[in-house]
Amino acid sequence: MTEQQPWPEGVDVRYRTVGGATVDLSFTTYENHVGEPATGARAECLGCLTHYGPDLADITRRQAQAHAETCRALPRPEVQA
Repeated sequence: MTEQQPWPEGVDVRYRTVGGATVDLSFTTYENHVGEPATGARAECLGCLTHYGPDLADITRRQAQAHAETCRALPRPEVQA
């Protein structure tokens, strides 16, 4: 098992895909249509680059987790300068 690296700034939840890439989830707070605070989220698979959201946090979280359970994309290599 490799040593865990710090998560990127703004990533609140991270799921590992079947292929070993990650799906990163970021939460945001906004004012809903009746002026109350609500939590939304965006997610991105760093293997196949699939995006979810912006949507309600619970919906995006479920989409991200379901995606991670089936995505076979490998992690993208870091570019060396």
